Amino acid sequence: MIKQTKSWTIEELRERYASINFPEYQREPNVWARAAKQRLIDSIARRFDIASIYIYQNPDRSLDCIDGRQRITSIMSFLGYNSDDEDNGFPVHITNEIYDEPAPAFAELEGMTFREIEEEAKRGNAEAEAFVSAVLKYPITIVALEGSRAPEEFNLQFTRLNLGTIINSGEKLHAMVGEMRDLCFSTNGLGAHPFLEDTNIPTRRYAREQVAATILAQLVAREGEEGSWTRTRHFDLQRFFKEHTRLTEDDKRIEERLRTLLDHLRSAFANSDVLRNRAMTVSTVLLAWERRVDSEEDARRLAEFLEEFMCRLHWQIGKGLDVDSEYRYLIDFQRHVTQASVEKPAVAARAKVLETEFDRWLETKEIRGDAEYRARTNGEPGRECRDVRH
Repeated sequence: MIKQTKSWTIEELRERYASINFPEYQREPNVWARAAKQRLIDSIARRFDIASIYIYQNPDRSLDCIDGRQRITSIMSFLGYNSDDEDNGFPVHITNEIYDEPAPAFAELEGMTFREIEEEAKRGNAEAEAFVSAVLKYPITIVALEGSRAPEEFNLQFTRLNLGTIINSGEKLHAMVGEMRDLCFSTNGLGAHPFLEDTNIPTRRYAREQVAATILAQLVAREGEEGSWTRTRHFDLQRFFKEHTRLTEDDKRIEERLRTLLDHLRSAFANSDVLRNRAMTVSTVLLAWERRVDSEEDARRLAEFLEEFMCRLHWQIGKGLDVDSEYRYLIDFQRHVTQASVEKPAVAARAKVLETEFDRWLETKEIRGDAEYRARTNGEPGRECRDVRH
């Protein structure tokens, strides 16, 4: 495994935040209490050193956070960019649990949010200016890893970092029994379908089989009585396998249709870069299912749409905070891809955007925002997004 040590300022972290994936084996996104988050910000303001953040760079250049999720999300919550956190935009608290400080730095900012402090800085408040600079310019050590020779090496790295045993969801699901488990994990199971093998899903142990389980759980829920998407954390998939140790006739019908659907999708997605992570792969299959893609021609049209949609998405993510107003909805979409991606609201939000935009594409051959961007800038979105990507 190749290791490089870099330094990102918090300002740079903020710009990259939307493009960082948080693997499911990590803890829930916001488990720190407010007091712990405030101590982190206090440490940053004091220029104390904080632990390194470990990032794995996949072959397609996408980023996975291996270790440091709580630090990242706490910092983003303080800055006001983590809407999934009920503490988003929490106030600063100057604290010292070791000794009394008669006049601590930044004491006059006590109880203010970062955005309030930014406003004070704009008004010329010197202490607020110093605080904003101290936070945004604070350097975080980033350990960037890449080139893992085997999936097990990646797992071992996480294990050594956390001085414990990694909870590999795929391995735990693999250890279960039953017909639904076999449908995902057997040699001829859906997890080994060529469509999933051709995607850019990281080749960690049983990652593709877990994606197959996620897709099946979603489709069984969608075709069930409630007709809605569902949450697919590890324990949800575990329960799903237990409840389907024997496949029902409905399960078998879903399997048959899904295999045919995956065959069509494989023929259409020559550019597997579109399917660069689990969330987008799952959402692509769900979109195809909802729009009843039942031929190679249907699959080709869907692939063309997703190529254009993802082109716009990666183009805008690359602009950081300077995203074009016409495409701001794409940043919200990306948040549902990278953060809490298996939660029901995130799955439903991605599905709604993709279904709406696919229907638009079929009618106009344009992505939402293209016409407005073209009128405002005289630019050509399809060409410009490709210029950036290539």
